[in-house]
Formats: sequence, C-alpha cells, structure tokens
Amino acid sequence: MARLLVFLLAMLSPHADVAGNWRVEFVVPTGELTVTMTINQDGTKLTGRVVNEDGEFPLEGSVADDQVTVTWTVPEQGAPMQITMKGKVEGEYITGTARLGNVGEGSLEARRVSRNP
Repeated sequence: MARLLVFLLAMLSPHADVAGNWRVEFVVPTGELTVTMTINQDGTKLTGRVVNEDGEFPLEGSVADDQVTVTWTVPEQGAPMQITMKGKVEGEYITGTARLGNVGEGSLEARRVSRNP
C-alpha cells in the first residue's frame, strides 16, 4: 500500500513546463556558443530541435521536477559530437551546464523567448 501511495504521489508531482522556444548561451573551453532551441514536451519526455550557424539538429531529453536534460548531436571535424545540457528550470529561465563530447563542459543560461501554441 505504501509503495502504491508513493507511486501515485510521484505521478501527481508537477514537472516543470519547458515547452517553447529558448535562446541558450553557454561557455565551454572552446569559447562562447549561442543556439536557439525549440522544445516540445509530452509529460516528462522532450523532443524538438536545436538551430545554430551549422544547421538544425534534433534533440531529445527529459524533465523531472525542476531538472531538465537535453541532448543533441552535431558534426565536429567530420565526426559526431554529443552535446548534453543539464539545468534547473526557474520559470522562464534554465541555468546549469553543457557538456560538449570530450571537449569539456561549462556554464549555460537559457531564456524562453516564446511558448509553443
């Protein structure tokens, strides 16, 4: 009975709303990067796309409570490089870290610029 109650409470726990268009800026060992991110949310599952000067790339991720993780892959010198963003959602902002493959990681800040209709 206790396990069922814990499960039901977890199901009712609200997850952060991260759907929308975001401007993401992060600082990594190679410099500062800015991307535009569109996130679609279905419960805890995230999909969407990241756009930067090199093109458009699909993303996937998840949200649990106020924590969000988003991953996408970009070509880097002919090889795929995975970028993982992890952060805390506070209203229209996300703060956290971005890891660029084996290059390293740095701080990130994101601001929602619009919500999905």
